[in-house]
Amino acid sequence: MLDATAGVVAAAYGLGPVLGPLVPLSYRSSRTWTLTAREGRFLVKHVPAEGWRDDFARAMRFEQKALAAGISMARPVAPVSTAPAFGCAVEVDGIGLLRVYEWVDGRPLDDADEVSAWLGSTLARLHRIEPSGRPEAAPEWYRLDDREQWDGWLREGERLRKPWAPVLRDGLTGILDSAAWVSRTFREADDYVVTHRDVEPWNVLMTDAGPVLIDWDVAGPDSARLEAAQATLSFTTRAGLPDPAVVRRTVEAYVDGGGMPFSGADVMVRRVGLRLGRLAERLRMSLGRQELGPHEVAQVEARAAAQITDMPDFVARVRLFGSML
Repeated sequence: MLDATAGVVAAAYGLGPVLGPLVPLSYRSSRTWTLTAREGRFLVKHVPAEGWRDDFARAMRFEQKALAAGISMARPVAPVSTAPAFGCAVEVDGIGLLRVYEWVDGRPLDDADEVSAWLGSTLARLHRIEPSGRPEAAPEWYRLDDREQWDGWLREGERLRKPWAPVLRDGLTGILDSAAWVSRTFREADDYVVTHRDVEPWNVLMTDAGPVLIDWDVAGPDSARLEAAQATLSFTTRAGLPDPAVVRRTVEAYVDGGGMPFSGADVMVRRVGLRLGRLAERLRMSLGRQELGPHEVAQVEARAAAQITDMPDFVARVRLFGSML
């Protein structure tokens, strides 16, 4: 199948004759492959966006704006055929929506890489591209304060004797309090933008020319300062505890690039919201309401229970980091 699919993809994107089949590369949230054709080497990515095509189309439009703005990023390849397509994606029978990117010859970040100046300036440039009014629908991680939803998961988990159900019953009040804090802070934000929304160390490749930002599929509306604070924490804790000097350099680069200063515990709510979002995903996977992808159900359920147990300490750590800003 991969042999035939390679030819279909190459024809849809004008890559010339293929020199081999699609070669599996990784499978985290999406499957990816490498493809070698006459025109070079490419990354092929499946995006399971069938249920959110409008959001995916918007993400691809913003990706093009970011490319035009000079953001250091993987370069998407546009389709050239009349095959069913929208934006830079094509639909391939048996797989679904696919993207193609020019190959980036880079490696994952390691703890020795100093990227604070790049991170701060890149976030500032991203946030200047498309200022936005209040988004019609906030990302899920900002709207997980619906008690009825959590109560429903708990009831079903108890009925099915899921291992995370007892700890969810004990920790539900704290989870709902944290979710309310996250939701309230986002509603009160006044700096909405369209942005990448997944600026994380695993979405950066280090090349000879410097860092490259990849994975733009979930680009959309967010708060500029909340995203900047979350990214600062993620990148400055790769080696353990955050380094105050690296934090300071990142924030300075962001402000020097035109970003608004940020400080205090409230700007860290996105970190908590993302943790709640991942927990919600794991509960849905456990209950059969969301596909498992590459995960095993036992691992998903064990991780969900661990996250529920750790939630109070996690929120305390995040608040502590906010006090450093």
